Amino acid sequence: MNIFAIRGQIGIFGSVGALVLILLCAESLWISRVNSVTDELARQNQIQRRANERLRAEIQGLKLSQARVSAMYVRLNDSVAGPRGLEGTRGSTAANRPHAKSPDLDGRPSAIQQLTEAGVVVQPTKVSPGETANAYEAGSSRLEFQRLVPLLAEQENSNAFLFFDRVLLSRPTATQPFSREPTYLDARFSIRVLTSK
Repeated sequence: MNIFAIRGQIGIFGSVGALVLILLCAESLWISRVNSVTDELARQNQIQRRANERLRAEIQGLKLSQARVSAMYVRLNDSVAGPRGLEGTRGSTAANRPHAKSPDLDGRPSAIQQLTEAGVVVQPTKVSPGETANAYEAGSSRLEFQRLVPLLAEQENSNAFLFFDRVLLSRPTATQPFSREPTYLDARFSIRVLTSK
C-alpha cells in the first residue's frame, strides 16, 4: 500500500473523530444548558405553586369570612340610631324591606330599650350642636353587681356605636361591707350612641 493512501485514511479518520468529538462536546454543552434552564423553570414553578397555594388559602379564608363580614355589616348598620325626624316618613318604605328593623316605639336604639327593660332608668340629655351622637343619662338602684356589669358589657359589645362616657357605682350606706344579703348598687352612667344624621 501506498504510504500516502494510509496517511490520507488516517487524516480522514482523524478529522471524522475530531468532528464527532466536537459534536459530542457541543451536545453536552447544549444538554447542560437545557438542564440549567429546566432547573430554573422548575424552581420558578415551585415558587409559583407556593404562591398559588397561599392565594388559595387566603381566598378560602375570605369565603369563610364572607358570612361573618355580612353579619357584621348588618349589625353595624342596625347599630346606628336613625334621625328621629325621618322615622315617620320612612315608615312605609321600611315596612316593604325584608331586612328592615322595626323602629322602636319611642325612637330609642335597641340597646337603650334593653337597658330600660332590665330596670335601668334612661333619660335623654341635650347634646352640643353639630354632635353626631344621642346622649343619655341612666341610673339604677335595683341591680346587683353580677347583673349590672354583664348587662353593660353586653350592650356595649352588641352595638359598636354605643359607649359609656362615665360609670359610677356605689354601695348603699345602709348595706354592711361583706354582707351575705343581695347588694343592689346605686349606678349612674352616661351613654352616647352615634347617629346617622
